Amino acid sequence: MKVSDYLVKLLEENDITDIFGIPGVGCGHFMNSMIDSKITSHLTYHEQGAAFAACGYAQASHKIGMAYTTAGPGGTNLVTGIANAYADSIPTIFMVGEKDLAELKGGLNVRQKASQEVDITDVCRPITKWSYQIRKKEEVRYVFEKAFYIAKSERPGPVLIDMPSDIAREELDIELQEGFHPKKNPVQNKYLSLIITELERSKKPLILAGNAMKQEQLEESLTELTQKLNIPIVSTLVAFDCFTGVHNYLGYIGMDGDPVANKAVRECDLLITMGARLNFKQIGYKRDKFAPQARIIRIDADQAELDYKLGREMAVCADVRDILSYLWSNVSSLKKFDESWMDWCIEERKISNKAGSLNPIGDQFMSAIAETFPKNMPIAVDTGSHRRWLMSQIKFKEGQRVYQSAGLASMGYALPASIGIYYASHSPVICVDGDGGIMMNLQEMQLIKRENIPVVLFVFNNHALGDIMEFQKRIFHKNYFTTTEGSGYQAADYEGIAKAFGFAYTKIQTMEDVKKISYDFNGPQLVEVLLPSNE
Repeated sequence: MKVSDYLVKLLEENDITDIFGIPGVGCGHFMNSMIDSKITSHLTYHEQGAAFAACGYAQASHKIGMAYTTAGPGGTNLVTGIANAYADSIPTIFMVGEKDLAELKGGLNVRQKASQEVDITDVCRPITKWSYQIRKKEEVRYVFEKAFYIAKSERPGPVLIDMPSDIAREELDIELQEGFHPKKNPVQNKYLSLIITELERSKKPLILAGNAMKQEQLEESLTELTQKLNIPIVSTLVAFDCFTGVHNYLGYIGMDGDPVANKAVRECDLLITMGARLNFKQIGYKRDKFAPQARIIRIDADQAELDYKLGREMAVCADVRDILSYLWSNVSSLKKFDESWMDWCIEERKISNKAGSLNPIGDQFMSAIAETFPKNMPIAVDTGSHRRWLMSQIKFKEGQRVYQSAGLASMGYALPASIGIYYASHSPVICVDGDGGIMMNLQEMQLIKRENIPVVLFVFNNHALGDIMEFQKRIFHKNYFTTTEGSGYQAADYEGIAKAFGFAYTKIQTMEDVKKISYDFNGPQLVEVLLPSNE
């Protein structure tokens, strides 16, 4: 079997239906093997778009996302998407079609030997779980089986494989080659029994659900368990869409979080965190002051995160799925907690209010527009003021999920991610963007139009790079620099852009105009929401 044929077969065996990339000579054999495949390859118009689409596909499908490209600038253009997958623990494989091995510089102390040569494996090593260049055909099976395992196992994340073209075209008897056989380390019993002991001691326990609960689709299991035991839940921002309508959910914690969620963290006597990395936006810079009255049990699959200590916690390096399964197996022996703690939390939720809005008009429009979003529909949101408005204003309906670039917070994520989300979910997609972020990967509107993907693209246009403008307003006393019209920034003509790419166009200027929004999904559409420039 030709090596490139084997790679396609392996993708099919892993139930990957759609991949994303840009053609090139280096990946020519892989592309040729794709022609008669069950997998659909979607041509993006920039490699960053392919990487973000792969991330969106993985987030929405809970399978591995894949992007491929050719050597040199093709590989380097993937880097932002790879960094995004690393920060947000998104299971992805990125394959770079490399030059023939004989063309590469090897140990020569020169910048390049081959045209377009870049040592992409070293470039990506700090932002991948594994970055590897294949050097002989006999290791192909082992490498790719290992790549698929690593991408999904423990704390998920990206793997980069640099595939030389001469190896991709080799013939190989796959059955005779060594495969990869992983070993899983079981959770130590002492940790499991200690969790039970701490629950038995507690009077005011609290569960903090992080990104892992969303990725592993464990929110329903956690909800049922906590309701059975009368334990309230708070979440990180990334998981805030997982508990729609859940009676014992108090909201998300952190700088922009729900006051009652933050208050519950301060008042609880036992805090169990599940797959939450506890960054400074969630808990502040003074880590030892977090949850001041609580005994803390931190559960995370990444030992490195646990090594970044709070100062007084019990750390459990384990898969949250295993911990939740263990708790369920012991649920009959666990006590149901006194209702007074839950009642206090629920009452606090009724009376708590968020801080006053920085951008009341933006919040007002977002609230009205989010109310029109249909249920059971995925939402991709970019980085900018509009994301803050969405997070504070959306009232979730059944089946809605929000996908974003959380850790890296990359502008330009939402539009190409919408493509991957669509092919993962086979559902129309809402894309919420700003006039700054949309320009970062504007070219992918052509893919959306070419494949007639039902995306409703909302562009909140305040004629500014809003988040940085707010920073300059507060810190530099409105001394704006390249963030507003007049200081070096200019918003594009989005009606003209919609026409150029063949998107239906709607303009929203007043609250009455919100009624114009349609979800008929005959094709892609762009809805421009015009806001005052100080928003």
